[in-house]
Amino acid sequence: MFLVILLPSLLLLSVIFLDYRNLNDLGRSAERILSKNYKSIQAAQQIRRMVEDTRNRILMTVFQKMDRTTADAALNSEILRLLTFCRENITEPGERAIIAELFDNYHRLDSVIRELGAGRSSRLPERYHNFISLSAAFMSGLNELVRVNETAMEAAEEKTKQVAGRALRYSIGLLAAAMLFTVFFSYLLASKMSKPLINLARILSAVREGSGSYPKIPVTTGDEIGFLTAEFNRLFERLKIYDQMIGDKLMAEKRKVRRAEEAKSRFIADLSHQLKTPMTSLLMSVGILAEKTDRLSSDKRSRLLETAREDCSKLSALINELVDISRMDAMVQPRPKERLDMEAVVSECLKPLIRQAEEKNIHLEIDLEPGLPPVTIDSLRFPWVFTNLVGNALRYSDRGSAVTVRVARKGQRIYVQCIDRGTGIDSKFLPKIFDRFTQFSERENSGAIGLGLAIVKEIIEAHGGDIRVESSVGDGTTFTFWIPVEEVTDETDSAD
Repeated sequence: MFLVILLPSLLLLSVIFLDYRNLNDLGRSAERILSKNYKSIQAAQQIRRMVEDTRNRILMTVFQKMDRTTADAALNSEILRLLTFCRENITEPGERAIIAELFDNYHRLDSVIRELGAGRSSRLPERYHNFISLSAAFMSGLNELVRVNETAMEAAEEKTKQVAGRALRYSIGLLAAAMLFTVFFSYLLASKMSKPLINLARILSAVREGSGSYPKIPVTTGDEIGFLTAEFNRLFERLKIYDQMIGDKLMAEKRKVRRAEEAKSRFIADLSHQLKTPMTSLLMSVGILAEKTDRLSSDKRSRLLETAREDCSKLSALINELVDISRMDAMVQPRPKERLDMEAVVSECLKPLIRQAEEKNIHLEIDLEPGLPPVTIDSLRFPWVFTNLVGNALRYSDRGSAVTVRVARKGQRIYVQCIDRGTGIDSKFLPKIFDRFTQFSERENSGAIGLGLAIVKEIIEAHGGDIRVESSVGDGTTFTFWIPVEEVTDETDSAD
């Protein structure tokens, strides 16, 4: 674009400069020619007036015998100076011969004038006749000199007009060419710019975000438009990758939701069955005790009461799982966190589980590393992690076994392990153990539904940590999770 604008501008500047130089030279040349011609004409006219004055004086004094020698000599020197000026300003062909003849006639005329001034009356008529003829010839020469210069002036004027007209036509032609050049290249430039832009705009108008199908625009130029087209192609590639990623995420979410719905349906069916079985057994045990308590032996009553107690425990576990569902949904909204002592948190969380371990004759070992730093946690939700993990360990451990809770610091993390030596979990269930509504035979037999671990994982991730599990059937299970240690600056400590 810059070159297309620059070239006509340079052409116009060149035309202006050439016109100025040509017209300036033409003006100076005409001025020089006309100045010399005009001065020659002016000198000839002055000489003619002087000769006429001299001739009139001669005619008036020739017969009166007046002495005009002094006056004529002065006149003679002025005419001679003017003739010399004309000879020095010769500009036209033939002018030199005319001036030479004027000098010759002038000398002869001057000789005659001197003789007339001498007053020789014997030859007066003859001298007078010579004076008349010589003055006429001299005047004719002057007229011829004037005519030649006037003709030259007229020719110079005509030539100047022709040159000026030619220069004008030349300038107009160049200006017209420059204008046509400018219009032509402007049209080419506009076409070159607008065509790829129109094509680009047409292609872009057909693009729909999220369609997953984006065009590959051909790059036809190496200028800014080509660069813009290449950038659009790069943008389309990134959008294509982004749409593919979003599509994969949506498909994964759909599959996850579908699995959750299927698991929820199975959960509801299983829950109905699991509620019905202990409830029926409980009703039967209570009914027998109520109707036949006097006729039953003490061992029979004890067995019925133990069955009723076990059925109540199962119903209690199922009800707790239902409560956990609403509890997990309520944990979506974030809560403020507090900076608490880790030893106090562990002690407080495990206090209600110690009695449960004693009832099952399970040794609950707590191994805390000395000097644990304070942790920033949600004091309402985080205890559920310990309660659920240790409660599951006690539930699936046999009487007389042991459950270990180990807490230690590694770098900027607090690691917690819950280790039991119970029934363990089959490896095929481990990948889905933290999913909602995940069930497998061991948990079904114990009356659990399997929402607890999903809640645990969400709470730990909300605290910036992670959890993993290791287990094998018959060898027990180990859950390990970590949360970050947040360092407190001096300003925070001073503020506290």
